[in-house]
Amino acid sequence: MHMEKCKWFNGADSPVFFMIDDLANTWVDVNHNGVPDLEEDWGYCKNGEASSFRYLNEHILRHFPQVKVTFFVPVGARAGMSDHPVCRQISLPINADEESKAFFQGVHQHPSYELAYHGTTHGRTGPTPEDFIQEWELFGSPEEAMKRIGEGVSVYADAVGERPRGGKYCGYAGNAFSDESIERAGFTWWCRYWNRGAGDPAMSRISGGDPDPLTNYDIKRFGESGVIDIPSTVDGGLLNGIYRPDASLKGMAKRLLKTSFSRWKLRELDYLLENRLVIGIQEHISPARDDGKRQSPNIFDDCGSLQAIFRYLDGKNVWYCTGSELADYVNLRDHVQVVTYPDEESVFTLEHESRYGNGILSLKLDQPHPASILLPDGTTVRAADGIANLPLMKGEYFIREGETR
Repeated sequence: MHMEKCKWFNGADSPVFFMIDDLANTWVDVNHNGVPDLEEDWGYCKNGEASSFRYLNEHILRHFPQVKVTFFVPVGARAGMSDHPVCRQISLPINADEESKAFFQGVHQHPSYELAYHGTTHGRTGPTPEDFIQEWELFGSPEEAMKRIGEGVSVYADAVGERPRGGKYCGYAGNAFSDESIERAGFTWWCRYWNRGAGDPAMSRISGGDPDPLTNYDIKRFGESGVIDIPSTVDGGLLNGIYRPDASLKGMAKRLLKTSFSRWKLRELDYLLENRLVIGIQEHISPARDDGKRQSPNIFDDCGSLQAIFRYLDGKNVWYCTGSELADYVNLRDHVQVVTYPDEESVFTLEHESRYGNGILSLKLDQPHPASILLPDGTTVRAADGIANLPLMKGEYFIREGETR
């Protein structure tokens, strides 16, 4: 019998990785009234009435309980956008007080959420927003980067209760020392590039310079230890032309041609599904900036688009996961070997190092009839539609034809 490891958990065509940037202990008083209002909050309001976190849950996630979210958190006092702000910004570390620590720890402990590392301050301001320097662009050596990462990880651990397993470069920007610092800091996974610009020479700097979307939109690795690099591939405002159209003639045309425009834009998702690539949906938790401009993409402007994206994916063969869940499965897939026996085609073993002993690997069986797998510990796993999700154990697995009752 032929069997093979599934590229993604449960034989999914694509993983869906919903990433939201800059959940931070920050509030920007855009309307200058001294009170946090809707859209102004980056996490400072916790789960309060005007909080962005509550808006996300009430207007998007409650309709799609299967969706998981990885929040990228600047753990210190997040920098503004300019040395000359036009709006007051309040920003504190995520461990500033017990209430803050309880909020961020509670989010991380939720079964559908994860907090990932997104620097300390996010970067350094300059005279104008265009002069802003992203955090990993500031470091002059791996040691300097490591020192700052160590400080940030300490803040994260104090608030959350454990170290972060993954993260993302602020602004998807770094320098020659950045990747080494991530590997040396012990991160399992990282987001390095905004990959939708793959194949466009003008976008090569932020897409990693890979001209082939079939690899650029897929999982990569970097460093000697093989840190998993997860791509960002879908703008959450993909369908804003329909769900948030402007008043121009172009916007009117999009409304009139809603079905055709939707079908044209959804080709981006179809491409990723057909080629079994990562659907990494990029967003920000708030549009508020202290320079008075609007941060994009954001969950408020893109609410309708996000709902439409998740409705479209609802009928597809996808796997909703956090960054760490995705990285864990990829490590199993890449490091576990399926060993079969020529004279016993119904018997196999899963050879793996002890550090992968708690994972679950998905196998696709070339089996015309329903089958079940007898595990080394005597329990049984049913193969649904030829896919078996098997916990890793030492010993022999036996394939049995027919359903186990």
